[in-house]
Amino acid sequence: MDVVLKSRIAFIISVFGPGIVNKRSISVNCSKCGKDRPSKKKLVIRLDDGMHHCWVCGLKGRSLKYTIKKYYPRNYESYTRLFESEDYQSKILVEEEIKEVKIPNGFMLLGNNLRSKDPDVRDTLDYAYSRGLTHRDIWYFRVGTCQNGSFRRRLIIPSFDEDGKLNYYSGRSIDSDKKIKYLNAKAPKKTLIFNEINIRWDEELTIVEGPMDLVKCNENTVPILGSTLHEKYELFQKIVKNSTPVLMALDPDARDKMHKICVNLYSFGSAVRILNLEGYSDVGAMSKAEFSKRRENARVWQPDERLIHLIRKIRSGSLF
Repeated sequence: MDVVLKSRIAFIISVFGPGIVNKRSISVNCSKCGKDRPSKKKLVIRLDDGMHHCWVCGLKGRSLKYTIKKYYPRNYESYTRLFESEDYQSKILVEEEIKEVKIPNGFMLLGNNLRSKDPDVRDTLDYAYSRGLTHRDIWYFRVGTCQNGSFRRRLIIPSFDEDGKLNYYSGRSIDSDKKIKYLNAKAPKKTLIFNEINIRWDEELTIVEGPMDLVKCNENTVPILGSTLHEKYELFQKIVKNSTPVLMALDPDARDKMHKICVNLYSFGSAVRILNLEGYSDVGAMSKAEFSKRRENARVWQPDERLIHLIRKIRSGSLF
């Protein structure tokens, strides 16, 4: 642990009292609701930037600035020196240059071409139906294709940010013999929330891996375009900020990473449930009815589950 993190932990403990230190955060007694319950460590504070959340009373902030100022004004100067002064930063964050995402040339909405005579467009429509998309889905997800170029015979699902601006797209080949299955937009995934325009942060949010999983789920679903999600991701921060409950539905082969995500979300006070994918390679292989059934019966994730998962992975004699 570097000097900066040690200094921040010492400062937080001196202000809030003893805490439970995790890899990236510390849980302490809440300034707002914890006076009568000093043993309860319900306020989770992130060590890199002070982002915090109490999962009892909802006290939260993107930094500790206003919480310190309100409850512990005598410590404000020390706080600014440890958390806001550039001299005390443990890392220099270099923002990725975000280039404007443009839809592939020749993009056409499938919804406007349901009776197209172009054989490639018809095949793309047939592929969409075979993957479980309905007419409504084709419009809801603004699904399209191209008649020419590298996106011909690809099912294109675009993504729009909360303001309705295009921020990503994924082009899935409809042909099984294609060497490159996906052609995707080049965009930094840490700052990307797929189709945020559709997300309701006050309802449980289903998290899946890819756009083709997305179409089998409830409407309030987001693909993370892989199997990684941590504190530096905009999606993670939005979930914590809005106290959004989460339903994890990553592929079975990503269970290690899924449990890491669950640990992080839980440490910031998010309620997490796990979808049972037994018998399926991913959510995209399910029917919508099966997903709905399993979603209804999804179980609550508990903190000791990652340890149990790791123990089950250990083969006899592998420790020696």
